[in-house]
Amino acid sequence: MGKKVTRNDVARLAGVSPAVVSYVINQTKFVSEEKTRAVRRAIEELQYRPNLYARSLKTNRSMQIAFVCDNLRNDWLEIAEKKLFDAGYFVSHCYSRDGDDFIQMLITGRFDGVFMLSNRYTAQQLNQIAEAGIPIVLYQTREYRDLAPNIVTVVPDIRSGITKTINYLVFRGHQRILFVPPLRYNLSMERGFRERAYQAAMEANGLVYDERYVCKQDETIEAVLAHVFDMVFSKSQSERATAVVAGTDYIAAYILQYVKKLGMKIPEDLAIVGMDNTYIAEMVSPTLTSIDFSKEEFSTLLVNTLLALLRGETPPDQYIPVSLCVRESA
Repeated sequence: MGKKVTRNDVARLAGVSPAVVSYVINQTKFVSEEKTRAVRRAIEELQYRPNLYARSLKTNRSMQIAFVCDNLRNDWLEIAEKKLFDAGYFVSHCYSRDGDDFIQMLITGRFDGVFMLSNRYTAQQLNQIAEAGIPIVLYQTREYRDLAPNIVTVVPDIRSGITKTINYLVFRGHQRILFVPPLRYNLSMERGFRERAYQAAMEANGLVYDERYVCKQDETIEAVLAHVFDMVFSKSQSERATAVVAGTDYIAAYILQYVKKLGMKIPEDLAIVGMDNTYIAEMVSPTLTSIDFSKEEFSTLLVNTLLALLRGETPPDQYIPVSLCVRESA
């Protein structure tokens, strides 16, 4: 077995001090771009792997980040996960659970930071995590009051995406548009950005906002499909929905396949739009129109924001521009 590569070996090859190697790996102090590149080249050439356990004892960090999701089918998070791994962090995906016990689990789980992709928690619950010294990057989908300063938003501009989608569907002649939130989206809390944008866009186009066209049973995909059946197949011709805006591509794809099995033609009988523009959008037939945003830009901002919070900084909230990627389903 060969000799174990150490931080000093990396420093000698890169022509820097061992302290600079630590600064680059831990991202705790500024290092020039030239020296950073030299250290990273040396790490790759020597295949150096830091001792994470020893590092956590020294820095009082676990080098673990929690991604808390309502739906674990978020393939586009892979980019952010890789960037965090390159920065020395492991990511744990946690399925969101209701109640304070789950909040306490996050607090006692020795996570250095949390990416909160769930809308199920109140500002008070989020603040409990932040006040325990665990910074949060929040995928914010509704208004919160008095969040702790170490809770920072990084999210696609959901309101703009929904507005563009409704405007487009109305332009295409649709007036009865069914809105389906993401799975397990907590509609019992104050209405979020999606619902508000949906209502505002409908009314701006001279259409009546009707709560019957908002799916409130979203705990399971079966409940969503039951609501789609009620609003598409069980209504009279003058009442049935002619378009669906779904909170994720995953839900949109399920709806698309479901209504096709029941004899509908897409988009002639029912137009369908998803969100996130994931690989699913081009795998289904017909291909899925979807609200799109740059996954690379989002991941970069997410990781940079989280690392800045871990350094004790307070970066600004970030809203990523979105567009509508039009395909066959609408």
